[in-house]
Amino acid sequence: MESIVIHGGCEGKEVSPAEQLERTQGVEQAGIIGWEHLAAGAAAEDAVQAALEYLEDHPAFDAGLGSYPNLVGDYEMDALMMNSRGEAGGVACIQDVQHPIAVARKVKEHTPHHLLVGLGAQWFARLHGLPPFRVGPKTQRQPTDQEAAELLDRYLEIIENQTRYSTVGAIARDTTGHICAGTSTGGIPGKLPGRMGDSAIIGAGTYASQAGAACATGVGEGIMRLAVTRQVVQALAQGLILDDAIQNILAQCSHEGIPCGIIAMTAQGHTLAAHNGTFMPVWQAAQRR
Repeated sequence: MESIVIHGGCEGKEVSPAEQLERTQGVEQAGIIGWEHLAAGAAAEDAVQAALEYLEDHPAFDAGLGSYPNLVGDYEMDALMMNSRGEAGGVACIQDVQHPIAVARKVKEHTPHHLLVGLGAQWFARLHGLPPFRVGPKTQRQPTDQEAAELLDRYLEIIENQTRYSTVGAIARDTTGHICAGTSTGGIPGKLPGRMGDSAIIGAGTYASQAGAACATGVGEGIMRLAVTRQVVQALAQGLILDDAIQNILAQCSHEGIPCGIIAMTAQGHTLAAHNGTFMPVWQAAQRR
């Protein structure tokens, strides 16, 4: 059974009807793109990459072109791809690329590593033919040490009201039964330079095995600490039904005050999405042949 499920981030506060519509339509279009790849017989990786690249090019989502600048005005992005064979590749704090998920896939397929960061990730992208791409306006100048210290003193105040978690994620199962999952993000607005969230971390933002796959979105530090997606997939491996596997970890997140959204897929291609926030756009499709 071919299946696909896409999410467009979980929000922690109310989102205007206009933004809800824009993001719902964006996720739907990404899902259709991914589904068309699966229907044509493409591999799960191709469907996931195509869907996420569409969302990375959509300014309404916190990924690629829609990424938020960090504390000093730079754009640092994270992404991860992992499949049911346990193969994984990710990038973190990468700048000046259009599609971080494409670089993550190349890390998975062309290196023995699971994660490349910063300038090393950018260098790797160039070596594999991915051209420079400016996500947002270039910082005119770096802050002086005194200015940076003042920003740092106000850092907790700057991020205190952060409720935007529009990271994107996708899971697909192709005609062979192979599953792939991926996530992409621009991080939280005004983050410290070098801050990496859950999206590029195996078992946090994304996890896949022969039992299934899951992607998460929300407060990255909490998702990392609870290893949210690994917990979901491990629960599937232990025989829990999909709804229980997701609701159990969401209950932990809610108990600890962690906004979180999850999409997941079983080995058979059944999908489910749930969240404890105010809004999470999701698109799902499946077909038996």
